Amino acid sequence: MQEILRCENLSFSYAGMGHNAIERANFSVYERDFLAIIGPNGGGKSTLIKLLLGLLVPTQGKIHYPTPHIFGNPSSLTIKGSKPAKKPLIGYVPQDTNLNVDFPISVLDVVLMGLMERRVFGFRPSKSDRAKAYEALEKLEIAHLAHNAIAELSGGQRQRTLIARAICADPALLVLDEPTSSVDTKMQIQIYKSLKKINNFHTIILISHHISVLLGYANRALFVDKEVIEHTIPRMQSVLDTEGHICEVDLFDKLCTKV
Repeated sequence: MQEILRCENLSFSYAGMGHNAIERANFSVYERDFLAIIGPNGGGKSTLIKLLLGLLVPTQGKIHYPTPHIFGNPSSLTIKGSKPAKKPLIGYVPQDTNLNVDFPISVLDVVLMGLMERRVFGFRPSKSDRAKAYEALEKLEIAHLAHNAIAELSGGQRQRTLIARAICADPALLVLDEPTSSVDTKMQIQIYKSLKKINNFHTIILISHHISVLLGYANRALFVDKEVIEHTIPRMQSVLDTEGHICEVDLFDKLCTKV
């Protein structure tokens, strides 16, 4: 499996913090990974994502990019840093996805925003652009809502729309920060099932605190609490209870222990 990035002794500290937010992390991300990033609040999950995307520069250590075109960066990102030279092939769904639901815009138009670029005379989608947008909506199983106003959607449907926007330009890597934080358990499962299908075409890195749901779909997990501990999902089967649910208390105990 092709390696997308590799972290070696990666550390980061915010100015004036007095200690590292990320401490000597070593791991790789591979093509078609479904990588779950989990851990306690304030443990460094979002900081790690920003480091991987080049939004923060490591205090120590190095990030190697064997496939630099994905990140728009021609070389490894080191302590000296370097800025992206080309448009990165990354789709991103931030944690704060609040929309002005009163704004008169359709689901299709929201998804088409994923193809927008800076132009002098604005953006006028082509027939090909619309086909890509419909394809993204179909992957999220909401193509039938394409012409609905965004105000008419449920919270889960709006979240799927934003994920469709992120994959519309066919990114090699899809990064999601707490994509199911504002929906109920039933909708969480539906979104994760859709992401699992998308994983056939896109590498996924996903931050979540919904551990018991997420770990049924991810193939690997990084437990982040300043240090980064890597686990493959099959090794966590011992924390399942008799009904097949994951006991999150036992899981955190297990993940806090290096293996």
